[in-house]
Order: sequence, then C-alpha cells, then structure tokens
Amino acid sequence: MKSLSKLFAAAALAVGAAVVAQPATAASGDASSPVKVFYYSLNDLFINQLSASLQDRALANHIKLAQYDANDDLLRQISQLQTALSINRDHTPILVNPVDTKNGTAALRAARQAKVPIIFFNRKPSDEALKSYQDAWYVGTNPSSAGYYQAEIVNDYFKANPEADKNKDGAISYVMLKGEAGHQDTSARSNGFVRNLVDAGVKLKPVESVNANWSQATAQNQMVNIIERNGLANIELIVCNNDAMALGAVMALQAEGYNVPDSKDPTKFVPVVGIDALPPALDAVERGTMIGTVLNDYSSMADVMMRITEAYLNGEVVTDDLIGYEIKDKVIEIPYVKVTNDNIDQVR
Repeated sequence: MKSLSKLFAAAALAVGAAVVAQPATAASGDASSPVKVFYYSLNDLFINQLSASLQDRALANHIKLAQYDANDDLLRQISQLQTALSINRDHTPILVNPVDTKNGTAALRAARQAKVPIIFFNRKPSDEALKSYQDAWYVGTNPSSAGYYQAEIVNDYFKANPEADKNKDGAISYVMLKGEAGHQDTSARSNGFVRNLVDAGVKLKPVESVNANWSQATAQNQMVNIIERNGLANIELIVCNNDAMALGAVMALQAEGYNVPDSKDPTKFVPVVGIDALPPALDAVERGTMIGTVLNDYSSMADVMMRITEAYLNGEVVTDDLIGYEIKDKVIEIPYVKVTNDNIDQVR
C-alpha cells in the first residue's frame, strides 16, 4: 500500500479528483474567504444531516461555506485540500471529516503547512496527530457510550417483553450489522454494546456479525442473505452501528412480512436498534418498526464546529464557556442520548 506521503504527492496528478464545491448563500460582511468543509462522503445519511445543520448555522451567522465531497476517495480529498488551501490567503479555518479513518495525517499536514487551523469532526484523528499541531481540534462523540445506550435499550426491551426470547433459552440470539472495518466507531460501538449487556448479566448468542459499511442498501442486502442462511426463527435481535443500517435491516424484515408499521403481532417482529436518531429512524421508532436509537447530536456538533470557527475569525480564545462544552486536549465530545418511544418527543 502506498504511504500517505506518496498519496499526497500523487494527488495533484490524480485524474477525476477535481474539487466539487457548493458555496452557501451568504450575506454581506462575511469573512473574505469562505470556511471550507471537507466530507468523506455526503452519501452517508448522518453526514448529510450534519451538512444541513452546518449550512443552517453558517447562514444564520453570515458565514460563507464551501463544501467538498470526497465520495470516500482519499486521493480525491487530498487533491481537494491541496487546491483549496493553495488559495486560502487569510488562514480561515478548515473543517475536515477525513476519508482516512486512522489518523487524518494528510489533512493535518496540509493545514499545518498552510498555517491554517483545522477542525476535525465525526472521524477522530490519533491523539498523536492532534497534539502535533497547536491549531488542530476534534469535535465528535465517545463512540463506546453509544453502544452502552443501545445495551440499555435492548435490556429494557427484553425485560418488558420476555416473549422476545423466542426459543426460551435465556439468551438473546442477535445479528450485528457493523460499520466500516477499521473505523474506530465500529469497534467502539460494537464492543460497547456487548460489554455492557454482559456486565448487566444478559446472555448473548451471536448469530452473525458482518460489516455493512454504514450503508442502508448494503445492510438490507446483508440481512436478506443472513435471513436466508439462518431463518427468522433464529434471530431475536438486530443491533446496528448506525441508523442507515438499521433502516436497511427493517426493509429486509418487511420483505418477509415482519416489522410492519403499527403492527401488534409480536410473532412477526424482530427488535432492531440503531444509532444517530436520523429523522427516518425516529419515524421508525414511533411507528414500532424499531425499538430505539441513540441520538448522535449532529445539530450540537455543527454548532460547536461553527463556534470554534467564529472564535478564530474574530480573534477570540476558544474556551469551555464559549462553546458550551468541556474541552480536553483540543477534543470536544458531544454526549449521546438514548431514544425510545418514551422520550422521542424531546428529541424531535
């Protein structure tokens, strides 16, 4: 595999890596250079929702945005960064959701060379990378706590619905649909779910655990195959690392006549739980096709990102009071919130 430094050097020659920018409408009096936002993929439902929140927040504060979609292509994102930073003459901060899930080294190197502040979001660089540049930040979450809240949702559900243990063996036979292999959130969310249920004394029996790469379509296809291999009678729970995959799982179940909206037939239902609290997932929880999700607060994440950006634009110091959250070594973690029908009105 090529090193990132070689990829960085090759990016300028990469065919098809042209910048795709979508400047937001802005009022007069904006910063002379737009704030540039780099996404790993706007096809990701969560990232798409975060993008919308960020645009709303910027527009409300008369800040121009230029958005770049790498479409999950590292070379493309490196080329976008190089091109954008070559014309950034006033050190306006950049916001980066890196394609490189390991450490974001290429993006950080580009920002440091251009002497531009960089705010990573949603995908956390290594602590070593963050500490290597005084103007590097991260805004995101503690992914293991999302698994913890999923475990709480599942534990509460099976206590309230003992018939959900279809074979009466005292264990939950579950399918896990995981995100991207190598992504820190994939392992943290998955391990957090299992660890916290085991700590609560719940017995688990894995049926299958597969990567569906955060994708609704991939998850749906994976679940169709898992159902064919194992049969629905042997699946008592589907736990998903995000809502897009949970919605894909629900679609596969509905093709079998299960998890029909507003159905009261417990024999035709498999509990499904996700993470993100996307609007379609909240609808699914409300209509009874999912048992719950965990709010990944994209609105607050966007707000914090813009508060840090505004502080740089205005020459202010970034403090806990300024952004409304505790800062630990340039890292700001937005808390997750458990979502079921009991509190869904508070989340909408």
